[in-house]
Amino acid sequence: MTTLRRRLPSPGSLFVFEAAARCENFTHAAAELNVTQPAVSRALAMLEAHIGAQLFQRGRPGVRLTEDGKRLKTAVQSAFAEVEEALHEIEERRTGKSQVTISVSTAFTNHWLMPRITRFQTAFPDVDLRFQLIPGPVTGGLGDVDIAMRYGAPGEIPGRFIMQEAYVPVCAPGYLQTMRGGSAALILLEGDAPDRLASVETRSLGTPHARLTFSDYSVVVQAALVGQGIAAGWLNIVSHWMGEGRLVPASRTLKVPGRECRLQIRDEGPRSEVVSAVADWLLEEMQSDLATIDASHPELGLGAILTPGAAA
Repeated sequence: MTTLRRRLPSPGSLFVFEAAARCENFTHAAAELNVTQPAVSRALAMLEAHIGAQLFQRGRPGVRLTEDGKRLKTAVQSAFAEVEEALHEIEERRTGKSQVTISVSTAFTNHWLMPRITRFQTAFPDVDLRFQLIPGPVTGGLGDVDIAMRYGAPGEIPGRFIMQEAYVPVCAPGYLQTMRGGSAALILLEGDAPDRLASVETRSLGTPHARLTFSDYSVVVQAALVGQGIAAGWLNIVSHWMGEGRLVPASRTLKVPGRECRLQIRDEGPRSEVVSAVADWLLEEMQSDLATIDASHPELGLGAILTPGAAA
C-alpha cells in the first residue's frame, strides 16, 4: 500500500479517474463528483503526469480511453466493487437491512419512482434503496450498481426488456381547452430534436405563442404537470402521471424512435435474490402503468412498444 500511495498524486485521483472513465465525459464526471469540469481535467492531467502514461485521448466529440486507461479502469472498478461490497455487508449487519443500488435518470426518480416509494417500502421493508442518479443521457454498463435502467438500439444493450422507448405529446388535463387564442405553449428539452412536437403544431393549434426550454427533463415534466404547456412525454418517465390522469395525450400519435429500454441486473453475489425481486417489482409496476394508459387511451396503440424490436 505504501508503494501504491507513492504511485498516485493523491488517493482522490482514483475517484476522479473512475468517474471520468465510466462516463467518458469530463463534464458528466464533474457533475457526478460535484466539482467543476476544469477541476476534473486538472486532476486527470496530474494523474497522467505522475504515472507517466496517457489515460485519455482528448478530442471531438469527446474523450476516449487509451489502452492504458482501459487497463486502469478495469482494475479500479474491480477494486471499488470489492470495497463497495464489503461496506454493504457491514451496513447490512449493522441495520439488518439489504441495500440495493439503482442507476436511473433524475427524471425517472422524480416522476416515476418517488410517487411510489411508500408502496416499495411496504413491499420491501427490509431493503434500503441507494440511488446513482444520472442527469443527462442514460448510457453505460451496469458498473458497480445492482440495477441500471439503460437505453439503446435493439441488440445493443443486455438486460431485461421493459419497453420500446416511446413518447407522446402530453399536457395537464384541460390545457388544450384553455389555450389562449387557440395556440399552444411548447415545453422543450434543450438540445432536443426541433421537430419533437411537430405533430402538436399540425393539429389546428396555430403557431405556439411561447416556448419554454429547460436543460433538465425532470423540469420539463414538472412544467407540463402544472399546466404551462405541452411537452414530449417519454412513457417510461411520465407513465405514472398518465395513469393518474395528471397528464393526458395532446396528440393521438405515438412516436417510437427505435431504442429499447432495459433493466440491467446484477445476478451474482449475496444479494442477488433481493436484487432480482426488486427488479421484478419495478417491471411489474411499469407494466401496470402501461396497461392503465392503454385502457384509458387505446388510440395510442401501446401494444406496439411492448415487444422487442418494434419498428421505429
